[in-house]
Amino acid sequence: MDRRQFLNRGAAGLGAMALGPVGGFAAPSESDLKITEVTTYLLKDALLVKLKTDSGIEGWGECERGVASTIEELLYTEAAPYVLGEDPFQSTSALYDFFYREHDQLGGTLAGAIAGLDIAMWDLKARILDVPIWRLLGGQYRDRMNIYGSYATDRWRKMGPKEAADVALKFVRRGFDTVKCRMQVRESALDPREDRTVEYIAAIKKKVPNDIEVFTDINNGYSVKRAILIGQELHDRFGMKYFEEPCSDQNHSNTRKVAEALPMYIIAGEKEYTPFQLQEMVTYADPDYLNPDVIKHMGITGMQRAGIISQLNQKPIIVHNTRPTVSTAASLQLAASYPIIGPFMEYPDEDKFPRLLDIMKEPFQIDGSVMMVPQGPGLGIEIDEAEVQDQARQVRTRTLEE
Repeated sequence: MDRRQFLNRGAAGLGAMALGPVGGFAAPSESDLKITEVTTYLLKDALLVKLKTDSGIEGWGECERGVASTIEELLYTEAAPYVLGEDPFQSTSALYDFFYREHDQLGGTLAGAIAGLDIAMWDLKARILDVPIWRLLGGQYRDRMNIYGSYATDRWRKMGPKEAADVALKFVRRGFDTVKCRMQVRESALDPREDRTVEYIAAIKKKVPNDIEVFTDINNGYSVKRAILIGQELHDRFGMKYFEEPCSDQNHSNTRKVAEALPMYIIAGEKEYTPFQLQEMVTYADPDYLNPDVIKHMGITGMQRAGIISQLNQKPIIVHNTRPTVSTAASLQLAASYPIIGPFMEYPDEDKFPRLLDIMKEPFQIDGSVMMVPQGPGLGIEIDEAEVQDQARQVRTRTLEE
C-alpha cells in the first residue's frame, strides 16, 4: 500500500485527519500506525537508518559518520527498542525524554545516533501526511538556499596549496561564489609550529577571481593570540570576512575574546551536539553565526530547537553540512523553515562521494551557487534502496517481534 492509498482509507487508518487553517494536513489525533522495523545501513561514506511502519510507509535518516560502527551498534542494540511499536507521531518524545536522559553520558555519539532516527521519523511523519517536512516545521520562509563549496586539507596533509587552489577553482567553475577551505587544525595540535593557513589562503586567492568569497575553518585549533594574529592577517591581506571555529569548543571564553578583537564574522557551534550546549556557547562565546549540523545535533528536532535559540538570540544559523544526500535534504528542509538564517549553507565536494550520490533517484536541483529546497513529501528525495543495499558494508534489521 502506498501513502496515497493509505491516506484514502480514512478514519480506520489515521483517525481524524483534519485540514488545518491554510489547507495543510494536521497530525492525526489518534493513529493505529506502528513502527515495526528499524534497519541500519553502514556504507563507506554514510550511516543510514530506515524506519518502516505496519502500513509499509518508510522514512529515511542519516547519522553522524565519525564513529560509524559504534553509532550503528548503539542504534541497533539500544535505540531501536525505544521506537519499535511506537506511533510515529509519538516516537520523538520517546527518544528525547527517555533514551537521551538514560544514556546522556555518551555525549556526541548519542546525539549522532538520535539524529539518524529523528530525521527518519520526521521523513516518515511527513510522508504519511504527504507533505514536505518544512510544512510540519511551521512553513517555508524560502524555497532556495545559497550554498558554499567546502573541502578539507586534513591539516595540510591531504593536499598542498596548489591542489587546494585547484579545488577552489573547480567550485567556481561550477558556479559557486563562495568556497571554504578547512584547515582541520584540531585541538590536539594547538598552535602547530608549522602553520600554513595563510600560505593556503594566499594560493587560493591568487587562483580564483577577486569577487569570490573565500574563508577558512580552523577546526578549533588556535589559542586566542594565534587566532587574532592569523585572523587579522587574513582580513587585512585577503579581505576575509568569515572565520570559522578559531578556538577550542572546550573554552568558550577564548572564542569570545577572538570575536571581540577581530573585524570578522565568527562562526561556531559545529561541535555543540545538543541545544543545551548551543545555548551555553551563545552565552559565553558569543559568535556572530551558529553552525550546528543536523546529523550531529540530535536531528531535525534538535536543529528545530537550535533555530529557536538562533531567533531568540538573533544569531543566524549557517548550516553545517558535510554529506551530500540525506543530510543535505534534511538541512534544506530546516533552512526553508528558519525565520533568520546566514548568507549560505555548507555543501561538500561531490567528487569525494561519486557512489554515494547514486543512492538518490534524482539529484538536487542546483543552479550555480543556489540549491532548491525539495518540495516532495518528507525529505523531498527518493532513496534507491537497492543501491543502498549494494553499497552497504553491513545491513541489520530489528523488528517489533524481537
